[in-house]
Amino acid sequence: MDKIKSVFNSEKGMTVVNLLFLLSLLIRNSGIIFIACTPWIAYLVYSIRKTSSMAVKVANGIFIALAIFMIVVNLYFMLKYYGTVSR
Repeated sequence: MDKIKSVFNSEKGMTVVNLLFLLSLLIRNSGIIFIACTPWIAYLVYSIRKTSSMAVKVANGIFIALAIFMIVVNLYFMLKYYGTVSR
């Protein structure tokens, strides 16, 4: 658990998340967006627990909602696409 916390506190943690988002833009319809959003949500939850600022908590909560929305929409279109391809 301490290793995960140290990754979230480091610059490398957000670099990996940013790289995953870049890969999801370059490689469409591959599911990388799900892999990118999951550590982003974990990072935002960690940030919410770490901070005492209400503004940061609200902003991170909005970003979590956005990430969940992105996952749901991408999952819908991915399932819709693969459902029509197999017919």
